Amino acid sequence: MSDRNHIETYIVRYLQREIAEDELREFELWLQTPEHRMEFFRLKNVHDLTKNHKLPSDEDMERSWRKMSQRITSGLLSGCVSETPKRRIISGGIWQYAAVAAVAVAVSLGVGGYLGRHGRPVEKVRPAAYNEVGVQRGGKPNTVHLSDGSIVRLNAATTLRYPADFNGTAREVLLDGEAYFEVAKDDDRPFVVKLERQNIIVRGTCFNVEAYRDESYNIVTLLEGSVSVESMDDNGLKINDVLLVPGQKVHFDHASGKVSVSQVDASLSNTWMRGEYRFKDEPFTLIAGRLEHYYDVRIHLDDERLKKIRYTGTFSLQQHIHEVLRIINHENQFRFQQTGNEIYIKSR
Repeated sequence: MSDRNHIETYIVRYLQREIAEDELREFELWLQTPEHRMEFFRLKNVHDLTKNHKLPSDEDMERSWRKMSQRITSGLLSGCVSETPKRRIISGGIWQYAAVAAVAVAVSLGVGGYLGRHGRPVEKVRPAAYNEVGVQRGGKPNTVHLSDGSIVRLNAATTLRYPADFNGTAREVLLDGEAYFEVAKDDDRPFVVKLERQNIIVRGTCFNVEAYRDESYNIVTLLEGSVSVESMDDNGLKINDVLLVPGQKVHFDHASGKVSVSQVDASLSNTWMRGEYRFKDEPFTLIAGRLEHYYDVRIHLDDERLKKIRYTGTFSLQQHIHEVLRIINHENQFRFQQTGNEIYIKSR
């Protein structure tokens, strides 16, 4: 990879999470040279400047390199149980990482023109304490790579807040919506996902979280490893603490504070990453809530009997919402009508 333009292109694609796997392998070979690694991490960490505008030390960059190298050699996005094609593009959608715009400008102008002597940036950049990335209602899933090597995939109508670097004794992120987590193992620093009235404490594992603030429940489903899920009352006092094993999910009801643990087919929880929505023996009211987020519609179920009917099915998220509803309604139990983004469903 001697061509300088290729190097700069790969740096931009990697930081924007749009690099193809074969390009990633070639990029990794270039990074084997210590000087190249130093150059890359100086650029990558433009957004991680401290208040006195110092770049990370050589030791910090070497640690970051080791983490990134482990992810590359292990398949990077292979995940715990994810099914992905052999050639893939890393991260779809809009990557709202704080430094991407600055990095893209830096590379387009030439790395040497943007960085001053000894690799220090000409412009002083002061990052915010937390970055925020989101996927809008009806949007396509997006992937976030955290500084510790963890990977988070965000579903529609989801927002994740996370620090540019994990500097404390715990690695904390805040989630509103649905996401699949592949957490990098770190025995010294637990990973904590903060939800509405719940905390998920992790040390290295894979799990799916459904925790939309506009819904009355949270669901955590464990695919691999173990997680502890703490539930709190309205005053923030802990009322329950459960330890999940693979194949279990915990359901937390906001109104009653009730916590229930059950055995499930955990593989159903993250099929949305493959463009599918699969459900098994789920009430129509829960299915309707999911369809609202996936299709950016508002579904009105005015009949209490309809809300409780349970369904099992699999749909491609490429199908039109009307087609999905017609398949659900194969027994002709209801009729529906759409006006704008509002869908009204009534019993027959």
